[in-house]
Amino acid sequence: MARARKNTLDEESLHDAPATAGTMAGGWRKLLEEESEHQWLAMGAFLAFIIFGALAIGATEHFVGDSVVQSDAWHSDSLVIEIAYHTTNESYTALIFTPGTNGGYAFGTEFVGDGEGTVYWSSQTGDDFVSDINFLKAMPDGEILFSVDDATMGSSANNALYAIQDHLMIKYEYPLDNGEFGILDVAELDGEDGTQRLLLTQEDANTSLRGVVGMMPTLPMSTSSGVRWHAVEAYEPGLWMALGSHMGTAGADGSSPATPQARPALGWITWDGTNSTPVLRNVQVFSEGVLNSIARSGDVVIVGGTKESLVVHADDDVESIQLGCEGVLSDGDGPVWFIPPQGSATLSTFENGELETHVLSRPVPIEAMAAGSQGDFIHVHGTDGEGNPMQWSIDVTADGSIESGRGFLNLLFLLTGGILLAMMLWHAIEQLLGVE
Repeated sequence: MARARKNTLDEESLHDAPATAGTMAGGWRKLLEEESEHQWLAMGAFLAFIIFGALAIGATEHFVGDSVVQSDAWHSDSLVIEIAYHTTNESYTALIFTPGTNGGYAFGTEFVGDGEGTVYWSSQTGDDFVSDINFLKAMPDGEILFSVDDATMGSSANNALYAIQDHLMIKYEYPLDNGEFGILDVAELDGEDGTQRLLLTQEDANTSLRGVVGMMPTLPMSTSSGVRWHAVEAYEPGLWMALGSHMGTAGADGSSPATPQARPALGWITWDGTNSTPVLRNVQVFSEGVLNSIARSGDVVIVGGTKESLVVHADDDVESIQLGCEGVLSDGDGPVWFIPPQGSATLSTFENGELETHVLSRPVPIEAMAAGSQGDFIHVHGTDGEGNPMQWSIDVTADGSIESGRGFLNLLFLLTGGILLAMMLWHAIEQLLGVE
């Protein structure tokens, strides 16, 4: 009897002992056998969700922030020749051309949303010189500067710079003491000693640069090293950048001796804001195309070009990137946007030292003539494939945002996937613990 009781006690002791690996494996096997239908159904549904989500997100890989704008703005039915967006308010100043017998050139300012512009000059009222505005450019303080080059204005067309500030037109007329010149571009640098202004000038058949001290321009830069300059920007105190085209010796670059090929050039000019003459420190000449615009991104400067663009680092080191564009623009928050040529399927940005390429949902519809940045948008003005006026705008906040299709689907995929995984894990734990 005692032996039998001992066997009974031994059997009870083994029953109460911790589960061995074999026992646990048997438990999992039993769970799968009992719940096989539900488990495999859930796993199959989850797999289908992953595949569908991946396809849906992949379908939204295109950049969604660009659109053709149909607006009732003052320029909506006209071709925008030049435009500058004011940095201190929601307005712009533009030179426009309206085709037709009742059209012509007009120059004025409009606050966004007004639908009516303040017209300063119009060829319809006899201001034929309005078509000869050389450039239109926004300065850091919000002032819009421009110049006019037309013989009908007499000597006032030379040594003169105009400004638009709060719908008022101001004229800066510089003395002729250091010679007569036209003004093709302007750059300003705000420093501790005030604002320094450097003029890109037309000197008879050549171009040069002059500083301005008070209202007195300096003598022109003595040499241009065979470069015809067409744009200038401030780089840092005492140092300026200029873009131009270098005319080499006929045939020296392999081109026809009768028609030597102009090559893009980047010039470094030193001028300290005094009455000393600006000095060309050095010139870098590149292979082909035209350098067309300058924009800053953090500690680097981006120079746009039709064949290649440049990244200028803080140590003045120039890096070439094989990316052609119609121009570059900063959106004010750091990224620089490359305006692609008509028909391009991609749109590129540069930020934090990285060049990123976005795939567009359709080819670029516009041949760009002018562009500007204001608020959350970059506005490109030009013509469509048939030569009609068009505005193409880019929402700089759209890429990767929740409002975009890709951003929304990414968020939905993560939330739904997380919920499904949590439910499956909780159900498995309940079954293992025997929870009813």
